Amino acid sequence: MAPHRAQVVAPLLRRESMGNAYQVLTFDVGRDLGALPGQFLMVRGAEWGDAPLLPRPMSYLSGGATPTILVKVVGEGTTRMARAEPGEPFSLIGPLGVPWRAPTPGRRAVLVAGGVGVAPLLFLARTLSATGQRPIALYGGRTKKDLPLDDDLALITDLHLTTEDGSRGQKGRVTDALGALLAEDVEVFTCGPDRMMAAVAEMCARRDVPCEVSVETPMACGYGVCLGCPLPAAGGGYIYACTEGPCIDARRIDWSRAERAPSAGGAAS
Repeated sequence: MAPHRAQVVAPLLRRESMGNAYQVLTFDVGRDLGALPGQFLMVRGAEWGDAPLLPRPMSYLSGGATPTILVKVVGEGTTRMARAEPGEPFSLIGPLGVPWRAPTPGRRAVLVAGGVGVAPLLFLARTLSATGQRPIALYGGRTKKDLPLDDDLALITDLHLTTEDGSRGQKGRVTDALGALLAEDVEVFTCGPDRMMAAVAEMCARRDVPCEVSVETPMACGYGVCLGCPLPAAGGGYIYACTEGPCIDARRIDWSRAERAPSAGGAAS
């Protein structure tokens, strides 16, 4: 069972740029809080003042005493993160949420990532690699610029890349390449835009292949107080992404209603 969350103020250790849109931030927490692949943390600059007011939910890219996150610049909060300099203090709350479940013995893991959704899947791939497993990975983006950390993923997975404009890998979407890999001896773990995950979940359901998704959404607290991150549940009612997710069996979600709600797919603005 994962350790209970902690709130800490930690300095930014380093920031690595990958083009104009993506940054990897590393924090010096000073101790290992026990983050597991698939969990997330709430991140806010300790010196931001009143704007932006709320912290941002961000998937762990790695854990340990110097955890990392992958940031895509999409709004005010992530813009400030992308401009932060080493030494700047950040308020961090984590680890939060339900991690990826343990892979099923006898099944090979297929990781399906879209854009910044690669973060929790790369963390999972590194954990599997440490135990001698080599998963298959499908990674897609609009262009080759939307495939941050693809080289890292290639080192520890059998990687297939897709881009919608054909600038890298196979032209098309990750779902175009997924069908040929679905078999009775695989299971799927996926994170990315809602429409991508909905399509992956539908394909897996048709083939009776287990599928788990990471469903991070905009949220204010990250641990079940604000109730601001509901996802429509199959059969009615709602699932709260922060406490019942972010990693959850894809069959528990009503994707026809979920696609109408905004989602961060592994990061926030």
